[in-house]
Amino acid sequence: MKKPYLKTTVRGVSALALLALSLWFGLLPYYRLAALLVAALILPVLLRPEWTFSIVLAALIGCGASLWAFRASGYHYASLLPFLVAALMLVFRFGKRGLKRLAGAATALALILLLAAEAPILHTALNAAKSDAPYVIVLGAAVYGEDPSLSLVHRSDRAMEHLETNPSAVAVLSGGQGEGEDISEAECMGRYLKSKGVNEGRMLLEDRSTSTLENLTFSKQAIEQAGGDPSRVAIVSSSYHLYRAGRMASALGMEADGLRSADGCPVYMVGMYLREALAVWKLWVSDIYMRPLGGIRFFFLPSP
Repeated sequence: MKKPYLKTTVRGVSALALLALSLWFGLLPYYRLAALLVAALILPVLLRPEWTFSIVLAALIGCGASLWAFRASGYHYASLLPFLVAALMLVFRFGKRGLKRLAGAATALALILLLAAEAPILHTALNAAKSDAPYVIVLGAAVYGEDPSLSLVHRSDRAMEHLETNPSAVAVLSGGQGEGEDISEAECMGRYLKSKGVNEGRMLLEDRSTSTLENLTFSKQAIEQAGGDPSRVAIVSSSYHLYRAGRMASALGMEADGLRSADGCPVYMVGMYLREALAVWKLWVSDIYMRPLGGIRFFFLPSP
């Protein structure tokens, strides 16, 4: 191997190996063929080191396109990472000095903004604890036809744990009917919990909401209509969602304990944490603009 290609080849092999390992451990087992295909690209890199750049670039674009093909939005956001790395490779390989500096500055700023949002998200997720709240609001997730997604199953299971631990607690199943869903998310959760032996009398269905804020607003109304007190509740959602849901619940006058449901596949979760960072920044920015107008205060609120 010629010396000028040695460092490039080592970097290329390392990048391909890291990408292959990420896919192997990050996806469901029956999708691991993708990891093997990426790993197989190491051989031509070793044989033809001058092809390293093109092979790594093709692997990243192919990985991004494959993730985008999944119907779950978490994979769509996860696909942005290989696409972004591929774009940066092209810029730093062929771009002029000014463009490279601009790309470097933009990347650094994006990372700072990402970390600023992820810090409270991760802190809330890692500190989610048990609760003895009399009402547990279960935030909906995707339904495929009439079948619950893995996220919805995990959230329903976590709600069932709360009901078992607190025999007098009531679950508020919250979620409307979205595109591609034949029934509402609330009804889907209700069917699932009933199949697991949960008494129908311990469930309130809220099937109008289409957003997290509506989930919490309409769930609060459902509790009040049932004669309950919504001032203290528990919220069941995925780990990445608990921070934003907690801030909104506080803004609505509810003291909320976050209950973390089981996580999905790592690649999916990476995508959802990326998406949630954007949602958190949207929440913060909307608070800054709404505050002078007397809007709901979300950001500078005490933790629930």
